[in-house]
This record gives sequence, structure tokens and C-alpha cells, in this order.
Amino acid sequence: MSEQKRKEIYDHRPYTREEMVRELGIPEAVLSRFFPKADGHVRKRDGRRVATWSGKLIRKMLQQRRVQRAIQSAERGRDRQQAALDYLGTFDIENLRQEAETLRRRFVLHIGPTNSGKTWQALQALEQAERGVYLGPLRLLALEMFDTMNHDGVPCHLLTGEESIWVGNARHIASTIELADCTEDYDVAVIDEAQMITDAGRGDRWMRAIYGIRATEVHICMAPEAQTLICGILDSFAAPYTFVEHKRLAPLVWQGSFRDLSETQPGDALIVFSRKAVLATAAELQTRGIAASVIYGALPPVSRREEVRRFTEGETSVVVATDAIGMGVSLPIRRVIFCETEKFDGQKRRPLRSGEIKQVAGRAGRFGIYDKGYVLSMTDAGRVRMALTCPEKQQERMIIPFPEEALEGDFPIDLLLNAWNNLPREGAFSRVDMSDALILYRFMGERAKRIDRRLLFSMITCPMDTASEHLMGYWLDCCMAIVRREELPEPPSGTDSLEACERRYKELDIRHQLLRRIGVEEDRMDEKLALCERINRFLREEQETHLRRCSECGVRLPPTWPSGLCDRCWQRLRRTREGNHRA
Repeated sequence: MSEQKRKEIYDHRPYTREEMVRELGIPEAVLSRFFPKADGHVRKRDGRRVATWSGKLIRKMLQQRRVQRAIQSAERGRDRQQAALDYLGTFDIENLRQEAETLRRRFVLHIGPTNSGKTWQALQALEQAERGVYLGPLRLLALEMFDTMNHDGVPCHLLTGEESIWVGNARHIASTIELADCTEDYDVAVIDEAQMITDAGRGDRWMRAIYGIRATEVHICMAPEAQTLICGILDSFAAPYTFVEHKRLAPLVWQGSFRDLSETQPGDALIVFSRKAVLATAAELQTRGIAASVIYGALPPVSRREEVRRFTEGETSVVVATDAIGMGVSLPIRRVIFCETEKFDGQKRRPLRSGEIKQVAGRAGRFGIYDKGYVLSMTDAGRVRMALTCPEKQQERMIIPFPEEALEGDFPIDLLLNAWNNLPREGAFSRVDMSDALILYRFMGERAKRIDRRLLFSMITCPMDTASEHLMGYWLDCCMAIVRREELPEPPSGTDSLEACERRYKELDIRHQLLRRIGVEEDRMDEKLALCERINRFLREEQETHLRRCSECGVRLPPTWPSGLCDRCWQRLRRTREGNHRA
């Protein structure tokens, strides 16, 4: 703090919290920890009353040595944070671009909407190659390509986060994009769903693949809104490319409003946006004598494939799904019906974006089965109708991957991750969000400082549901077992309910991914398949338990009802609260 600023403290002018930080240089952390409640207030022009501290009180507090030490410590922390920001700034996109320039590749861009045959045509080129790789965003997509190529007589391995299937003499790989190997040489590579390059959490994987996959010919499949962005990337390292434009094979037709579940028809896909709503809707349909398959994000890929099979083969006539149906699921759907048009995005409920509506609605219509696809909505029909026809805005940003080379420095990993998340955006470039890795690092506590940095980084970047303390606890137990060179603990969850089976499957997934990070391949697929069979049995036989009911009176609620109380009980509760408040 400058001498001039110190002298200003000795007057009796009132200081707001913001002025104490800005003018007196007192860090927020010191304010929160040491300063008592305000001793005054001032009224702002907008009528707000803002808390203030007198200069006399501030002087008294700053005379305490512990406050001075805290300020000095905070200033050192700011200097260290700035040094980390400067250090990370040296690892920019230029490094990737220079490496990409050294590779001799040609690109084929497959551009078109959902259900236009982009991936199918790229797959034809892949099957003709002597050695190739498919890279997709979902395990289910990799599994579909694995099945297709082996069925077509092209031996193919499967490599995903949860499983590895090695086929004798195979020279092709179907893989999730996280496991792309940029050190291997291929004749043909297919990079699917490349519009996901803008995804804050995973977009860096598409960046790595496009810049670094070593293949003579690279096919990139994308939605039309990604065309300008992908072409700009290829132009940046002077790569030759050609376009293949694809049109929908079955046109989409807006059919209007959908009133209630009594209007459900065979071939319908009912779209909701939570696991609870999926199961409740399927249970409601069962009470009406309609058998439904269910698809949602937490459902394991093998269980999801079984639900797809039941619908495709006519065991069920309807699909109830979240937006997980929008990618990697090929189904004979005649109508897509939006029962909800809002979703929770991890932070808040928000309306669907037009691109999300198009992606899901595009699943309606199946060439060779339904000549047209129909779209309806139970709510906010105008938004859905407009989204189907409005041109999609071209994507404008791409996600830079975290530079693992930065780990060679001497900065603590948590400082690097925090600084990375605070680096300013540069033009069209954003940075992959490392918040989950930072959460896992902090969850590990002091133990993290005793682990090899490379091993630690591989552990905290294991894909994880950081909202689940149970799963984080099991992850930590496994990490500590690896550090101690002990056997990893068995998954603690049982199999006595649908929720327990899904949780145990995720635990097995965590175990598999951590073992793979230390070079160990453990085959637990038999157990996973048994879990999936049990999950599918729960989905078939216990649907009635998922019917929504009022927690007060037990009356049935609609599947997408926003509250756990019926309207009558809610009104009664509100009147009671108002009466108590008046009393």
C-alpha cells in the first residue's frame, strides 16, 4: 500500500467495501476474515443503503500485526497468480498450428443436418482404407461403428473409456475422441460431430484431433453452423480440403401442438429433460397400455442399446428420452414430441437453444421407413416451430486444450488450473474448462502434494460427476490405492435398485479409467453386462414405482410437473405460511 493511501486512512471519511479494496488495497480475503460489521451506511443515488467503515475503525484494524501479515500474504499470492498467468500465456495455439503444418494431410468436410447420411458416407471411405480410425463423441456411436464395420467384414477394434474389445488382425479402430492417438499413422480418419469443437468441457478434444491426427485423408462430419470455423482452422495451417454437402433424406414437417399423452402414437419419441421425467413418463404410458423404451444420459451404453433394440424390433412402440437421443441413436422415429422446452444445464434451467431443438427434432423421419419426419410440442410451440426454420448462426469460437507441457514447471497444479480458468479469451479462442479437475485436486487435499505431478494430473482429469460426493469418495479411495501400489477397492454400491445399479456401473467405470491411466487393462465386462441386464429388467418391470405423486396427499401428478406438491396442497401450504407470517 502506498504512503499516500496510508495517510488517507487517517481521515474520518466513510469507505464502502469496494473502496477499501480499490483505494486502500485491502484484499477481499482480509476483509472477510478480519473486519467486523460496518459502523455506518450511506445512501446511493439509486436509493440503496450501502455499508461503510470509518477511517478510524480501518486504522485501528490495520494496526494489528496479523492483519498486516494477511495483506502481505495476499499480495504475494497475487504476484504468484500473475506469474502463473504469464507462464501459461506462453503455451498458445501457435504450437499446435506449427505442428499441424508439418503433417501432409487432405481433408474432406461432410456438412449437413441430422439424418443426412454424413457419417455413413465417411464410413464408406474408412472401410476402403487399409488402416483407419473413427473418432466420435459417444461410446454408443463408437459401438455402432464397431458393430457396422465388423458386420461389413472389416475387422475393427473398439476403444472407449469403459471398455476395450480387440479383434484379431483388425487394422481399424472405433474410438471415443478422448482416446484419439495422435502418434499412430492411419490411411483414413473420421472425426464425427465436429460442431462440438465449441463445447466448453470437451471441445479441446476435437481441436487436438483436427490439428494432430496423423492420417493421409481426414473426413470431418459436422453440422452446417460449424463450416466457417472448421474451414478457418484448416486455412490456418494451409491444409487442402473439399466439401461434400448433405441434405436430409426425410424432410421435417411441423405438425403443431401435442395436448397430452392420450395422443401418443406408435413411432413417437417423447422428449423430456431429466431422468426422473423420463421414468415418470414411461410409467404413465404403461398405465395406458403403451410400452415404451427409455433413453437418458445416465443409462449405460449397453442398457441403452437394449432399449433401442426393443423399440426397433417392435417390443415397444414409443421412446421416451432426454436430448441424449439427439446424437448417436438411429431409430425408426416418425414423430418427435417436445414435452418440455427447458433444460437444466448444470447451473440453471434455461430455454432450449435453436441448435438443440434442431438436433433432437432431426431424429424424426427414417429414410426407407418414414418418408417424412414430424415435430410437435406440448409447450412453447412457437419457439420450437421457429427453431426448425431459422438459419443457424455460424459458430465463432474454438476451445484450446490445457497444455500438459506446463506441468514441467514448478507452479503448483491447483495454481496452474485456477490461472488457466482465469486467462482472458483471445478472439475466437476460449480455453477448456478445468473446473472439475480443480475440484478433484482440492478434494484430494494435502495428499495431492505427495503424488507425482503427471500421475496426479491423469487422476484429476478422469471424467467424473463432481456433483456426486459418493462417486468422488470412491475415486479418491482408488487414487490412494494406486499411490500405495495396492489393489483398488471394490465398488461399494449394491444392485438392489435401479439407482444403485447405475451408481455401481459408474464406479466400475471410474475404476477402469484410473487403471488404464497406469497401463492396466482390467476386464470386468461380464459384470457390467450383468448390471445392464438388471438395469433393463428394472426398467421393464418396475415402471409403476416411478409415477409422480404429491408428497402430501398422494394424488398422481403429470410426469413433467415442476413441483413435488399438487396445486391444491401447494395453495394450502401457501395460505398456512401467510397466516403464520401475519401472526
